[in-house]
Amino acid sequence: MSTDSVCMVVKNRLSNDARVKKEMAVLARDGWRVTVIAMPEAGAPEEEDRHGIRILRPPIFSESKQKLRSIVTEASESNDKSTRARVIRYLRRNKLRRLVADLQRDIPWEKRLKKAALQVNADVYHANDLDTLEICGSVAAQNGAKLVYDSHELWLESSRYLIATHPLNKVRLKRIERKYISRADAVIAVTPMRGRRMQEMYPSMKNLQIVENAPEKLLKLPEKGRLRSLINAEPDDIIALYQGVLCPERGLEELLAAAELSENPRLKFVFIGMDTWNGTLQRTAADRGLNNRVFFLPPVSSEELPEITVDADMGFILFRNTCLNHYYSLPNKLYEYMMAGVPIVSSDFPELKRVLGEAGSGITVDPDSPEEIAEAVERLAANPDMRNRMKGNGRKAALDRYNWEPQSEILRDLYRKLR
Repeated sequence: MSTDSVCMVVKNRLSNDARVKKEMAVLARDGWRVTVIAMPEAGAPEEEDRHGIRILRPPIFSESKQKLRSIVTEASESNDKSTRARVIRYLRRNKLRRLVADLQRDIPWEKRLKKAALQVNADVYHANDLDTLEICGSVAAQNGAKLVYDSHELWLESSRYLIATHPLNKVRLKRIERKYISRADAVIAVTPMRGRRMQEMYPSMKNLQIVENAPEKLLKLPEKGRLRSLINAEPDDIIALYQGVLCPERGLEELLAAAELSENPRLKFVFIGMDTWNGTLQRTAADRGLNNRVFFLPPVSSEELPEITVDADMGFILFRNTCLNHYYSLPNKLYEYMMAGVPIVSSDFPELKRVLGEAGSGITVDPDSPEEIAEAVERLAANPDMRNRMKGNGRKAALDRYNWEPQSEILRDLYRKLR
């Protein structure tokens, strides 16, 4: 029987996941019947057909559980001194209670995800990251299907695992990856060094492929002006852009400190992306009197992002060296900056140094040093010839090599061998 249907599972809202959207489109064009199961998203239906790709969004909470969450949230965030409110506030601060609450949230939702995946009855189940591996692995085994593990992150070497994961959940995640990675028909990593680390961790792993986070080739860039309009920039202002999630360990506090050190009034620092830090950076910028030079914008879809990126005069990738997942990273934004012709200020980590060195499109710095970041920013701001050279180098490298076309061929070839 021909293997021609695939079910991809991802625990995010999909709209900002450029990688998964590119992968599902490639497989659909190659003749696969693609179903994607993702998180619910405001304004998006529970089920839709997008250019022949079926997208399912099972609800995370039942209606009754959602009402209970509203009651708990309201009580915990109020100044109510009643016994009930005090108990709720105590429980929300308790680590064991948080673990129980997480399990009460995750287990029912994972059951919904697993039920949806079972009903798809696909020939291949494609797990996007470790948090979907058990769902896809168990359903693939139950349906007699094949399993692809697409490890976007080096999860067990990431800060979310090392710092933010409860010890009991750490044991569970280790067991899941060890169990299913050896059963997977193919494993995908996003950088060569992450792939080598996974091979060291799991010698029995087979059929490892590297599919990097490169963007679609943009032969013609969008018209400039959208970002400058959003922040009311003057024509001679120099825009220093960070695009991506606003959260700890991305070097964003250090970048704000570098902005404070800068004495160039033409420099405008822009942060655009989902804020998972609850306004921490915005408050820091306000406290330091940077509101006239630092701007925060909400996220846009991956399709719209080039219209923002193309206006920047430099872009930042400042992961801190807190885990191997960061140290071995080659994030989407690296290639997005290059495709848009934006010079890069990056952490001096091996994979990033390799790509920027080959392309000649950026400067590497110690991400823990605001002074070093500020010096790199000032160098680029003061030297338009350097910016133009790096802009041209990065754009050429992205069009010639660092784009989705060669990566999509690796993915196509992998899936053709699964047929």
